[in-house]
Amino acid sequence: MAESMKLYWYQNNKIFKCYTECNEAMSIFTLYQKFMRVNYGQEVDFYEAEEYVKKCLKHITLASSEYHPLLHADSATYQFDARIPVLEEYPPCVLDCFTNYYHPTWLKDGIKKEVMDKFNIKFSLGQNKIIIPHYDIHGRLVGIRGRTLDPEEIQFGKYKPIQLGNVLYAHQLGFNLYGIYEHKDGIRARGSAIIAEAEKSVLLDDGYYGDLSNTVACCGLSFNKYHINLLAKQLGANEIVIAFDKEYEDWRTEKAKIYRARIEKECKKYSNLVKFSVIWDYDNLLDEKDSPFDKGKEVFEELYRNRIKIR
Repeated sequence: MAESMKLYWYQNNKIFKCYTECNEAMSIFTLYQKFMRVNYGQEVDFYEAEEYVKKCLKHITLASSEYHPLLHADSATYQFDARIPVLEEYPPCVLDCFTNYYHPTWLKDGIKKEVMDKFNIKFSLGQNKIIIPHYDIHGRLVGIRGRTLDPEEIQFGKYKPIQLGNVLYAHQLGFNLYGIYEHKDGIRARGSAIIAEAEKSVLLDDGYYGDLSNTVACCGLSFNKYHINLLAKQLGANEIVIAFDKEYEDWRTEKAKIYRARIEKECKKYSNLVKFSVIWDYDNLLDEKDSPFDKGKEVFEELYRNRIKIR
């Protein structure tokens, strides 16, 4: 018998949850991205997904007092919009459900105990997951993600929102950046910000630079105008450095050229708002799939010095 398809919509946090195979939590944008990838083999970036959803919603009439960021955002000219959607806040006491434990996996990766304390990293014995709270720029708890250590779950993704009872502690990643609360002072002090892919990069960077850390994570493969707004307008960053994982063996390959072109294309969308640069591994200091932070502070600083300026 064929398995029934189950996709649920959670009104409280505006998140879709798939209960069929992938067990994934998605915003309306990432749901469209996944639909295009699975059904048509087409990779759609966040901006294209946002534009498609906006077109679908353009005939919807809202009450005059209702603000809908998709219908009011001025994405055609990429101007800053101060009205970043406010994500739902979860009660901080929910983190009391988890234990304080420094998992050997992350200690071996170089993440310091004091850094895990600073970011309120916990552990779930029952779910066998490292617990990663996400806070917005004001320090409000807006989501909780878990890094699974179960080999059977990893094939569906290492990082997923945590579910306790009937509550899925998910949030729309496109409207927030991991580490922005903890690193906002460092971003202001240095006048620049680094966008990495994953939470681990933020934690490693904090171990390197402490109060002067300026790295945040978009928790995916793309950044958008809301992320740029938070960093450049809210925190005054004059330069944004893209420090995504190394998705190539050698920078001379066609695969590397395509990857670099995709990142530079995203940067140029917002280049009238802030300066961009990209960390690129010309000297094979990293292994494929490494983040620029994975090989230690000295390697990272070498990569940072040789970053590419986007014109």
